[in-house]
Amino acid sequence: MDETIKLGTVGKRYANDMIAGLTLELTKHSWDCGWYWGFGYVGNRNLHTHFKECFLDNTSFTDTEVGMIFDETNINQEEWWILRDLFVSAYALKEAAAIYHYQGHQTYKVFDVLDIRNKRTEAKLNKDLKTVLDKIWDICQGADTRSEIVKQLVKDTK
Repeated sequence: MDETIKLGTVGKRYANDMIAGLTLELTKHSWDCGWYWGFGYVGNRNLHTHFKECFLDNTSFTDTEVGMIFDETNINQEEWWILRDLFVSAYALKEAAAIYHYQGHQTYKVFDVLDIRNKRTEAKLNKDLKTVLDKIWDICQGADTRSEIVKQLVKDTK
């Protein structure tokens, strides 16, 4: 089973099937097929999508305030902006690494014209990508841990 962490409980229904009242979770990144990072998967029992499609590239999704998206979340607004920026970087690094891995998306005939595949550059980009993904996970875990500490403090004072 993949490791997940709670982003929050959705506050209202969105066009992309984020349904009010359901928890939205982020799945931890993983090294897949021996050459790329799988990451950014968000969802619940009714939704399986990517952070990019859900929060960055969705033109019908205009909410950027974490409190407008989630009724309940452990992520504060500053962390939400940082997460969004880190995901923009992560997706760009993933695309660049893919170019240096196999270059052609439509045909291998591109190699007759230009071949820029480079394993060292690909490895460096994937290393940088792992650093970004680890930081995303750390921020989400930190928000979750902070919430648990606050809950325990409140419980202890009762």
